[in-house]
Amino acid sequence: MKYACHCAKETSGRNICRDQRGMASFLVTLVMMMVITLIVVGFSQVARRNQSEALNNQLSEQAFYAVESGINVTDATISSYLKTNSYGTLPVKSTCNGEYDPNNQINGASTSNLVLSSTPDVQDTCILVNPNPTSLQYNLTTTSSEVIPINSNTALESLTFNWAKQDSTSTLTSCSGSAYEFQPVNVWGSNCDFGVLRLDLVANPTIVAQNASSLAANTISLFLTPRGSHGGTQAVSFGGATKAYVVSGSCSSGVCTATVLLSGTLSQYALRATMLYESSAVTITGTIKGGPAVFYGTQAIVDVTGKDQGELRRIQARVSIGANANSNIPAYAAASSNSICKHFSIIPSGSVSTALSCN
Repeated sequence: MKYACHCAKETSGRNICRDQRGMASFLVTLVMMMVITLIVVGFSQVARRNQSEALNNQLSEQAFYAVESGINVTDATISSYLKTNSYGTLPVKSTCNGEYDPNNQINGASTSNLVLSSTPDVQDTCILVNPNPTSLQYNLTTTSSEVIPINSNTALESLTFNWAKQDSTSTLTSCSGSAYEFQPVNVWGSNCDFGVLRLDLVANPTIVAQNASSLAANTISLFLTPRGSHGGTQAVSFGGATKAYVVSGSCSSGVCTATVLLSGTLSQYALRATMLYESSAVTITGTIKGGPAVFYGTQAIVDVTGKDQGELRRIQARVSIGANANSNIPAYAAASSNSICKHFSIIPSGSVSTALSCN
């Protein structure tokens, strides 16, 4: 093996040869040390990042639990308050200071933030309550229906209903066919992702519900369908010959919209809403003369922000208030593809008379 030498000439004229074999080893060692250092630094950064992400996820999860607890506590507070007070007196909380206490809120007093652990790191930093929203939101299924009081701040000009399609990944964007064509469930589902929203609407329910004839005269049914000409608007009237309306909604971007035009003279209605074919998230808004309607005695919006150290989570939830707190009822008592025979019994003064014939 040959080794390179560097030769230099001294001033005296003699040639001196210097061996540089140690310099090559030093350079190789230096390069290896730099590579190893970079690898170690890279692994350290990845480890720190993973550790930081795990900590942030844990803090975020604890902040979420803080928000969830805050919503549950606020819901319980509202329920307790409404047992002895009218929903019309439920106060608004529009500032973040303190947890929600309706009695203190009315008197203008504030309370401390809701601390949810032994240390103040996990707490709800902001609780807001709005008992008079401009929209109502429900998740409706095909197996039950929702009874919804519609109480506006003044006479309603219209009600608008938005319902979303169930399958967000489907490529179906519209539903062809006649508005009056109601197919079997398996046929409908292969051609349309939107359901049909059935509404049973009662005008001025606190008065007309006092007798059967008045209730029947002031009740109409509407079938809001994604099929048809997509006009999206229908004027209705109570007490006339028409008892049911089929309305073609306007559908785009996965949402159908239909507007029911009212008389503009009443501020109170009772609504039973049911989804046919497909479950759906439904949003209800209204208009009065001069702007959007404000609903009271139906839902309260509870807006809670929670934190754990530096991680924040915020959630809005809808809490039912008033007479509709337990208004989710089955869509029907029995279902059958064949005729059903009903037996009626009359029980006067201890004797029993039963009609057994189904002819």
